[in-house]
Amino acid sequence: MAKKQAFSDKANKRAHTIACPTCKENFQFIKFVGAKKGDRGAWKFRDENIGVCKCNTAEIYG
Repeated sequence: MAKKQAFSDKANKRAHTIACPTCKENFQFIKFVGAKKGDRGAWKFRDENIGVCKCNTAEIYG
């Protein structure tokens, strides 16, 4: 049987944050979906999670 988990156990867990090596800000992860035409002419969608911070915001949104 599984162990019951109290609210204090949940609150004490560490947050999963990754800092940017250049600007030392925490990444905010967004889902980026790109569309591309395949070999046979059909559209294919590729999605990936990208970490965004203030130093690469212009590249992603611009």
